[in-house]
Amino acid sequence: MAERISHDVTPPKIGPDAHEALEALLQTLHEHGVLRFANDIVAANSDVTRLLVNGLSNEGSLNTIQNLSIILMALSTLPPDRFYQVMMAVRDGVDQIGSYRSRGSSSDNSSSTKSEADSAEAMNKEEASKGEAPGVSGVYKMLHDDELWHAIQPLLAGIRAFSERLDTPVDKPVTDFTGKPTEGP
Repeated sequence: MAERISHDVTPPKIGPDAHEALEALLQTLHEHGVLRFANDIVAANSDVTRLLVNGLSNEGSLNTIQNLSIILMALSTLPPDRFYQVMMAVRDGVDQIGSYRSRGSSSDNSSSTKSEADSAEAMNKEEASKGEAPGVSGVYKMLHDDELWHAIQPLLAGIRAFSERLDTPVDKPVTDFTGKPTEGP
């Protein structure tokens, strides 16, 4: 009977091995100048560190970093759908404010016929009356306008919350935000 032959099957090469992948990565980094940039940064370590320390040691730079961190802390508490809602409301409000003046001042009196001129003049009077002050009777009517009050209530609540927050003394913003005592500036 024949003896058994031991043979280890070598797996087929599917892709590059780790050394080939590393060589390809190094070549790509070299071609795009990343290695040269990293080498320059490491070689100029003391110069870069000195520039960063000098730039960040200014009071204005420290205030900027702290203010940005406070903005990020405030934004982190808002869910994205609420932030979207607020930003779109701000956009629509700014659009309405910007278009308010242009609606009252746009008048085109180049009508060719008498009836078109009369209708254009009537429309201009209506637009002009909308932009004029309402007077005492107009203010009295506005006091009884439920739609107006429903629109104003969120603004009044927001102004109230804003005013209350401004009146609250804050020693350190991070302590106020997290509730944990902190040390430092």
